[in-house]
Amino acid sequence: MGRIAHGQYGPDLSVEGGGQLTAAQDLISTPLRFPPASRQTSVPMDELLNSANAGFLVHRVGQLRNEFREEGLAFSADLVDLIDKAQVGYASIFAFEELFGTQNRLHWLLHLKQPNDYQRMLDMVDHSKKWEEVSTGDRLPTKGGGNWERMFVEGSMSETVICPQHGLGHHDEADEEPLDTFQPPARYQSRLDPDRLLHSVNSALTVHRRLQVRYAVREEARKFWFDWAGHVCEAMAGRATAFLYEEMWGQQDRLHLLIHLSSMDAYHELTALPETDPKMRELLTSPVVSAAKGGGSWHDTVLDGSMTDTLWAPLHGGRS
Repeated sequence: MGRIAHGQYGPDLSVEGGGQLTAAQDLISTPLRFPPASRQTSVPMDELLNSANAGFLVHRVGQLRNEFREEGLAFSADLVDLIDKAQVGYASIFAFEELFGTQNRLHWLLHLKQPNDYQRMLDMVDHSKKWEEVSTGDRLPTKGGGNWERMFVEGSMSETVICPQHGLGHHDEADEEPLDTFQPPARYQSRLDPDRLLHSVNSALTVHRRLQVRYAVREEARKFWFDWAGHVCEAMAGRATAFLYEEMWGQQDRLHLLIHLSSMDAYHELTALPETDPKMRELLTSPVVSAAKGGGSWHDTVLDGSMTDTLWAPLHGGRS
């Protein structure tokens, strides 16, 4: 397949270092090769928070020690199901494994409505006997004993808060009931019916894209990626859904995209969009920066070398 000068669909999407299925998956033409994250819990799909309906997300990363891989996956699966059952309506968390990057690196997405819902998590840590059992019980009886503190590399745990991009979207306060989320959920970034959107709980794969935008053209960058994500949703309904988020209380002007895919075949279709879709090609080649600011395309809004993509697959198996 040929390539065009501006990249396959903007910057190249190259990869570096039990619930119910929704209507969106009925649209998928290629069978799932990875079980969706909904399989990690017995909580029904319509009671779970996800990347489309949450107003506040926490992305956690941790590096498993090679020798404790299986135990670490089982621990993570048990913790996910425990939290999801205990926090229905307030918080949902799901685990993912990094593919084609760093071996045994795990990712978790904690979905909340509001920042203060995190307090409910802290209450579990301090007072839940089940939490204590899962997090402190001996899970390594034949390997010297211990729990997660031995399974994960010391100092490898980190968290980043991301929220659906503010100031952009299709939510209209005059037409909708007041929202109970910190920011309007990402599903309002698309005009599609929510049942046609893929998200963190029903997709087979997720690409996490991070990029640093230039301060002087930050608004232009946000608008470009908002438009880009919206067109992906429409052009690939049921096969790919992209949402835009902004990092909070971390790196200023760092944007995040979660690109949810039905399969690896959908990834290849996505990379070919500039060649097959005139509207995407026009979006990528049109001026983004006004003449008053020197002009330029989307390339001129992003710091070189700051864009990274990581491919996640939902953790499967291991739940006891």
